[in-house]
Amino acid sequence: MDQLAKRITAIPERNRIDLVGIDTGEFAIRADDIEFIEDRTYKGKVKGYNGQWVWLGFILFYFILFRPYQSWIGFFVFLIFGGIFGFIFIYHYIAPTKHFIANRQTGKLHMPISKKKPQKIVNFNDGDGIIKSYYIDSFYTSLFFQTKKGIEPKAAMGLVDWNREDYWNFLVWYMDKNRPLPPGAAFDEYRLQDFERRKAEGFPKPLYPSDIPTPEATPEQQAERRKIGGW
Repeated sequence: MDQLAKRITAIPERNRIDLVGIDTGEFAIRADDIEFIEDRTYKGKVKGYNGQWVWLGFILFYFILFRPYQSWIGFFVFLIFGGIFGFIFIYHYIAPTKHFIANRQTGKLHMPISKKKPQKIVNFNDGDGIIKSYYIDSFYTSLFFQTKKGIEPKAAMGLVDWNREDYWNFLVWYMDKNRPLPPGAAFDEYRLQDFERRKAEGFPKPLYPSDIPTPEATPEQQAERRKIGGW
């Protein structure tokens, strides 16, 4: 298990593209200077990799290659896979909505836990990122947000299963409301108003450290930040 502190260590590659308004394979449905929202329902996952069409292709391939209608065993196997596909296809449209919300202004994460449990709201300051496997001795690892000791209830909540360090860099940068918004075309139209908010607050020092520069959108804005905020 690897623990990731709240520190920006690299430019988050995942957010160099526009996350909103186009099909990027990401789950993002909103990205501005207040909230970053991802669809974590089954619908969102299917949208990411078109899972129902993979199942349909497999069933058609099996039907054509093995001709299950020529034997009872083949037909029975075909019915099983067909039933699985039918359930996946229908659930794609009826799955309850579950969103992951990172609120830049309040510093809170809204974490969908499971189908039966309600959404959990935690302070980003109250935890760190950890990379661990679901099972003992498993090579399949994911990024979790785990609350620190003394915070009740302590819990580990899943964030992503891929690009784990990259996603954590993005999240730390975004949740540091004293820094400019992270790179990415989705945030471009909000950079000026975010700059003006931080300017009105006197450009307070960043909440979390960074190993890389995080300049303003323009040299003029950067000079103004140095003059007022001193960093």
